[in-house]
Formats: sequence, C-alpha cells, structure tokens
Amino acid sequence: MTEAPDTEETPELPDIVSLLPLRNSVLFPGSIIPIDVGRAKSVKLIEEAIATERPIIGIVTQREARTEDPGEDDLHRTGCAARILKVIKLAKDNYSVILQGVMRIRIEEYSAHEPFIQARVTEVADVRSGSEVERDALVANISETAKKLISLVPELPREAAALLDSVTDAGQVADLVISNLDIEPHEKQDVLESSDVTERLRKVLTLLTRQLEILKVRERINSQVQEEMGHSQREYVLRQQLKAIKGELGEMDEDAGDAEDFSEKIAEAKMPEDAEKVAL
Repeated sequence: MTEAPDTEETPELPDIVSLLPLRNSVLFPGSIIPIDVGRAKSVKLIEEAIATERPIIGIVTQREARTEDPGEDDLHRTGCAARILKVIKLAKDNYSVILQGVMRIRIEEYSAHEPFIQARVTEVADVRSGSEVERDALVANISETAKKLISLVPELPREAAALLDSVTDAGQVADLVISNLDIEPHEKQDVLESSDVTERLRKVLTLLTRQLEILKVRERINSQVQEEMGHSQREYVLRQQLKAIKGELGEMDEDAGDAEDFSEKIAEAKMPEDAEKVAL
C-alpha cells in the first residue's frame, strides 16, 4: 500500500487546469502512482508543466481504455488534482511520471482542447453523513479485513498494515485501501465519485470483502490442486518402482508389461470412478 506522507501543505487549486487522461487506472487523494506518458497531447502537457512549473494538473480516467484521443464525452467528470513529483525521459516523446494525488475535483466546463485538454474545475469536498460511531465501525472493519488480505498477498510489504494504522481520517482510510485493491477501474471510479465518506466506506468494505473471499477461494483451489498433483506423482513413482521390482524378480512378461502400461495410462487419465473401474 502506498500513500504520500503529508509533508507539504495542499497547494491552491487553479480555476483552469490541464487534464491528463488515464486509460486503466484511477488516482486518489494521498496516493502516489507511476504512469507512462506517450500520447502526443499528454507529452505536450507534461513538457509544458515542467517548463512553466505548474504546481497542479488534473487527472481523469477514460470511460473506454481503447480510445486513443479522448474528448469531453470520453472522460469521467470526477477526477483528482495531482502534483508532478518526478519526470523521467525514457525516450523521444516518452516519459515516466510520478504523480501524487491531492484532492478530488469535478470538471465544470471545458475551456480548451488543443494542444491538450484544459477545463475549469472545482474541489469536491468530503461530506460526512450518518453518525461518527458508524464511520468508526466501518473503519475498524475495513482495517481488520485489509490486514487479512495483506496476509494472503506475498507481494504486499508487511509494513502495509502499519501504514494503515497510521491513517486516522475515515475518508483517507477508504482512499488508501481502494487505491491498492486489484479491481476494475470503473469500480475505483465509483468510489472516487463518492464524496459522502460513510457511503465511500461502505463501498470500500464491500469491494474489500469480495476481494478477500476471492483470495481465500484461490488459495483453497491451489492447495487442492497441489495435493492432487502430489498424490498422482507418488502413485506414478510407486508404480515405476513396482515395475522395476517385478522385472528384477523375473515376474514380468510382455503381457504383464502391457497391463502395467494400460493401468498407468488409466490412472493418469483421471477418469470418473465408474469409468475407471470398467477400464481396469
């Protein structure tokens, strides 16, 4: 799990921001993500942002990842303002960019489409409906479920649980967890558009619980497959050993050898029980 340390004050949001469309990812406030930039308009946006030291750009997700040159109707209206932390030039007209999410934004009106898309945006502030007790309960459930999921995913660092404990704001907890879930972009976008913190927490808990159940089922299936493979391999080794012993004792003739071969093939075929009895 990755979240930016809160070491800088939130920069002021300009009325007009340049928009960088993302194909298959969603940026959340507080998160840091790397992206590759190669489309012509996006390259121009990054180059101008570097040259003019623009502190903030807008990150919006495309409705369809296949769209090569997205227009107004191809972009979600809710996105995330972001700082550009680092830019690495990989090749001509190709950059690797590190972004840090700052705040939710909503596109109010497009102002330009060339050389890249620009729009007038406003900040989407968190709304807190319901009781604080409910939000605290949701946060506790999310934290507990997330730690169970972390224990099942070797790729996630053990420090992820400590990072989760260090975040105290309910809205930030939801954003931190959802940004690290391996789910579809449209599901993340739905959470990004939830300005109501209680509603956001409920959605994140539902998605997190589903992801945990998927991982549990996957683990169970893997264990079953490995157990079955182990049984088949042991059976094959024992049959080969038996064959060798009979050969040493001179108890195998050609017919017996054929029978053993057929028995091995039947065992390897994994037939239903009734069919296997008939075949044997």
